[in-house]
Amino acid sequence: METFRMRLRFLSNPRIIGIILPATLFQQLQLRQRQKIKVLLGKKEVVATVLQDKRNPDTNVMKVTTLLQTELGIPHPGLIQLKLEGSALRIGPSIGIVTTGIRRDPKQPIGPRTSFFHNLLQAQEGKGVFYYIFSPSDVDWESNTVKAWFLRRSKSGGYFWKKHVTAMPDVVYDRIPSRSAEKHEAVQEFKYRLASYPNLPMFNQGFFNKWGVHQLLYPNPEVNEHIPETYTSPSLTTVRNLLRKYPIVYLKPKNGSLGYGIVKVVRQAGGGFTASYHTGSGNVKKQFSKLSSLYQHVFRSRRVSSYLAQQGISLMTFHGRPFDFRVHLHKNQQNEWVVSCTAAKVAGSGSVTTHVRTGGTVIPGDDLLQHLFGRQKALMTQRVSDASIRLATAIELAKGIDLGELGLDMGIDTQGHVWMFEANSKPGRSIFKHARLREADHESRKLLVDYSCYLANF
Repeated sequence: METFRMRLRFLSNPRIIGIILPATLFQQLQLRQRQKIKVLLGKKEVVATVLQDKRNPDTNVMKVTTLLQTELGIPHPGLIQLKLEGSALRIGPSIGIVTTGIRRDPKQPIGPRTSFFHNLLQAQEGKGVFYYIFSPSDVDWESNTVKAWFLRRSKSGGYFWKKHVTAMPDVVYDRIPSRSAEKHEAVQEFKYRLASYPNLPMFNQGFFNKWGVHQLLYPNPEVNEHIPETYTSPSLTTVRNLLRKYPIVYLKPKNGSLGYGIVKVVRQAGGGFTASYHTGSGNVKKQFSKLSSLYQHVFRSRRVSSYLAQQGISLMTFHGRPFDFRVHLHKNQQNEWVVSCTAAKVAGSGSVTTHVRTGGTVIPGDDLLQHLFGRQKALMTQRVSDASIRLATAIELAKGIDLGELGLDMGIDTQGHVWMFEANSKPGRSIFKHARLREADHESRKLLVDYSCYLANF
């Protein structure tokens, strides 16, 4: 059934649980005057009396009485969507972002991460959705309600946070901030109970494990040309065999992020090996005559079982420094993968990785590809985009869960071949701080709302 965009208003009436629709829409939906009908918001439903507005037959304004507003937990008026589904009227969609660390502070309800969620929720403008943040402990499972934080426009044009008790959402976006938070009993209990809810999808559940992603993709002939050779719990023999095949090998923590713990091992042409890594005090580079000495040095304070050994790729360079790409992908409202942003990350001087925290620099992907490839830029852009979309499709299919966004770390080697180094289910948004990527940031946040609408069947 068609979805209608309506302007929702509240009508003060203490006696009727009612909804008033313009006469034209009333007839289009084949409703009867004073018909009793189920009205749904998220996972709450209330039987209401439906009336037609004969004074304004062609308006797009729908009115709900304050009794219905209270019963359903409708948080605010404004642009919203309406559809007849079966024998029920649905209003919404209601989109909830689940996270932890929520406070009672109306100025900073999510502490230092408030600005991150402020930016996410701004994408609701013009979309006709109820969009909010909540924590697992905010759910009342008996009443199907949530204590949620909404971002609202003030009359002066600014924003403020407001807390409402509202309905359990139509769809949940998982932004649990860390693997440790993921293990909290309240989070585990929430996800377990949510899984038993009918028709309440949650997308981007959990965190990826580097070895787990490799196991999913390496056997897949559709995408394995983009996956470097990788081994888990690498023994000295494994590292030695890799260095016989490749001049560079990376040792990476399976569950690492932001480049923490990565060691770059290089076989020197004249003999010996170097190990490069980052510590809290800066970049470190050590020489070893024997690989066994290097191996003992690396794993004296690291557990071998928590590490991977990966084929090093001879990346193309920009002003003599290696670079890779963060490709940010989203599902759109048609459930198709699209690239919202490609940003190049150029390694800092002496750094093992391209991460900004170790001196890396972010450059719009278009600029860097234009500089390196000139007339071939469009071809290389398409090559990176096509590979990213095939990889995202393969990951979602293999994982068997709903994914609405992915951050892929991709690289181009000196032969022009495209590689994927890492997939992130909770991609950071630091690349969007670049002044030239603000529009991509806006598009990325809008796509999260669009995919949520798709999952909510609006």
